[in-house]
Amino acid sequence: MTGLFYPCDFVMLIRILTLLVLLSTGLSGAPVSLVILHTNDIHDHVRPGDRGRGGLPYVAGYVQAVRAVEPAVLLVDAGDVTEKGDLVAFRRHGRITYEMMRRMNYDAVTIGNHDFDDVTLADIKDFEKALGQPLLNLNIRRPDGSAQFQPSRMVERGGLRIGLIGLIVPRKADRGGLDAAASGRALSDEARWLRSLGAQLIVAVCHESVDDCAAWARLAPEVHVFVSGHSHEELSAPRVVPETGALIVQAGHYAEWVGRLEIDFDPQTGRIVRHQGRLVPMDHDAVTPDAAMLAWVREQERKFAPEANDLVFDNPAPMDGFSLARIAADGLRRLTGADVAFCHPYQIIRDELPAGPVDVNQVFKTGGQRGHDCISVELSGAEIERYINLLYTMQGEPPEWSGCRVAKEEDAAHVSYRTDLEPAHRYRVVMPKLEWETRYLKLARKAAKAFPDHATAAEAAIVMPVAAGYTEAVVASTRNTLQAGGTVQAMADAIARERVLTKQAAETGR
Repeated sequence: MTGLFYPCDFVMLIRILTLLVLLSTGLSGAPVSLVILHTNDIHDHVRPGDRGRGGLPYVAGYVQAVRAVEPAVLLVDAGDVTEKGDLVAFRRHGRITYEMMRRMNYDAVTIGNHDFDDVTLADIKDFEKALGQPLLNLNIRRPDGSAQFQPSRMVERGGLRIGLIGLIVPRKADRGGLDAAASGRALSDEARWLRSLGAQLIVAVCHESVDDCAAWARLAPEVHVFVSGHSHEELSAPRVVPETGALIVQAGHYAEWVGRLEIDFDPQTGRIVRHQGRLVPMDHDAVTPDAAMLAWVREQERKFAPEANDLVFDNPAPMDGFSLARIAADGLRRLTGADVAFCHPYQIIRDELPAGPVDVNQVFKTGGQRGHDCISVELSGAEIERYINLLYTMQGEPPEWSGCRVAKEEDAAHVSYRTDLEPAHRYRVVMPKLEWETRYLKLARKAAKAFPDHATAAEAAIVMPVAAGYTEAVVASTRNTLQAGGTVQAMADAIARERVLTKQAAETGR
């Protein structure tokens, strides 16, 4: 009867469907097409980015659009998910970023140094819970040599079986990891093991630079694609490793780009027969954000960081890190009532302040995380002067400070810096806790042979936390300046001029 299948027709239909499945899975020998979308070094940039570019809601919107039209899409991230970013992410201890990545259904996320070095294992387990899957890492090891985290996983896209392996920048053995060479050998072993389980395409998701991934490619020729990170490189086209044919990609930083690598993979030869890669800018006027995610981020911001959108001032031109550190030091001194304050421009400041309307979130991103915890300590004038000298001479870094004046004195053989502070007088000094630990104490220990009394006093100093931090200091200083009718850059320049101890002032003891 018309409209009914007889048994022979049913068998024929099954055979046709089976053939179609075989063709789609690549078992017929036809190349399989795959789109690999990749990010790296997101660094907690969860809200729409500054200057009309970036932010995870835009990344999510782009990924949605690609998945709507492409049959086989792989989405991976090469680490440094946390730190350096928005105030709401800092208040949520980075967990919000992993929650957003879970909403985007990443296939693999590896661990970056900022996700690992300064957090506990419990923190990382919390990251994994927020992400909804184990983070991948092969070369962080337990004391017995076993992998601390899940090294790899298998997924299938378009019928293609894909092995995914995670790596971080090499670790020293005493820091619980593998060095570069051992990491490369372990990568080769893991790739061969995945191949034995049926993996056809091997993708290494590495928090490591393009050049160092190329070195790993030579040690692990089984890997077809390296998604790299750590070095924040905007690689406009894939780099091909001549010795192995491996492709290396990287997509800048701060959710400003999504890397898009299109490949045709031949399952019979086990090779990529065609590839095309590019970076897609997450421009707000060209990419439609994920509306639900954007609304959720705004809700999280209202709950955990309500001041983030408060306008601070309208910045006529970009402000460099030295000016910001100078303003922060001056603000910390005034807010806490200290005699002297420091804010190290290299150790604390992350980025310049962009031109245009500046809100609290933008101020925070320039140095609020590293300068969040500040301390107060009592130091003599001689100890303060020595710290400035050690920064210049031993560390080779210019400091930024407020509350004393400094003169540079030099002759043919020697350069030194002299303050207008009384050498024996005790002063209350405020600085970021990170600067105290990684600059003041570190330099005192390095100079212990030359200045044993200074090193001993530094170790014995009583350190107390203070309520104010970098963000509060910059916001308060800039607002006070504007209320007085001045400009922020003029304030920074004025602070710099006031700190110079002129020859005449030095001679008169002022």
